[in-house]
Amino acid sequence: MKKSISLILVVLLFVSLFAGCSGTTESAAPESTAPESTAPEAETPESEAPAYPTRGIELVVCVSAGGTPDIMSRLAADWLSDYWGVPVTVTNKAGGGAIPGALEALDAEPDGYTVCAITSQNSSQQHGANTNPSIDVTTPTYLCRVFDVDLVLTVNADSEWQDITEFNEWALANPDKLIAANTGAVSTAAFATAEWYNAIGGDVSQIRMMTTSGGSDSATQLAAGNCTMNFGDFGGSASMVEAGKIRFLATSAKERNPFYPDVPTMEENGVTGLSVGMWIGYMAPEGTPDYVVQAWNDAINVMMDDPEFQEGLENVRGRTAYMNSEDFRQLIMDECDVYTELAEKLGVRK
Repeated sequence: MKKSISLILVVLLFVSLFAGCSGTTESAAPESTAPESTAPEAETPESEAPAYPTRGIELVVCVSAGGTPDIMSRLAADWLSDYWGVPVTVTNKAGGGAIPGALEALDAEPDGYTVCAITSQNSSQQHGANTNPSIDVTTPTYLCRVFDVDLVLTVNADSEWQDITEFNEWALANPDKLIAANTGAVSTAAFATAEWYNAIGGDVSQIRMMTTSGGSDSATQLAAGNCTMNFGDFGGSASMVEAGKIRFLATSAKERNPFYPDVPTMEENGVTGLSVGMWIGYMAPEGTPDYVVQAWNDAINVMMDDPEFQEGLENVRGRTAYMNSEDFRQLIMDECDVYTELAEKLGVRK
């Protein structure tokens, strides 16, 4: 009997243990109700821009030594050399309407160590005069515009005209006798002459043009009586004016030049709508890094506020006229339309 009871107890114990293991349902982990993490992923820090410049820079000027773009760029190059502590060397690559030198410079490595001094002549003017321009102004890297240069109409000092009104009247009455100096059919002087003559009501196609080797040669030819007029810049004409060889009549700029406040503007004398001017800016090959663009703009802004630089600039009758990269690009795009229209009126667009 005792054995039977013991056996029953063992069986009951076994059943109880089995039920405890197999009958109890394992609790499922509660479903999470917490929102997914919205913490931003860790940002990869931007790599720092390389040091620039660390070696010499070649600044290509596409006109001969002694011209206004050359003089202004040499002043800037000297200042930048001291500021950056590396040589910024001006190389003159003149000829061909300032196009070949620019093409060569803009075809260099886009590393910021070859920069080209650009004027309207080898940018917007050549674009306006050509249906297939040599330089595509949409592709280079624009750095900044630095200088502005006012143009002034000059005549021989012994001529009969004492003011621009008298000269305008004569020019309209005597188109066959009007000979204007310029440095080529596609040049600032040629475009300025065409715009002026058109503005006073003349037929641009009747103007005779005399091609010279440069701005100083134009002033020399005018002083010698070989032409009637020249649209030059104040700095390039000043020595001949001071020598009593030629005379300033009026500037095509919107305001009187601060160095020559007695020279009136064309607008003061009823000649409106003139826009042709001269400026100097800097471009680099397509693909030049943004940090190079920034370095040039930062340096030029410091340069413009440097009293010593401004004093040197005043000695050559120069003025700064800074534009950043985007504004400089837009200036040239706008000028392309102006010069296309003028080139068609001059008959030089091809």
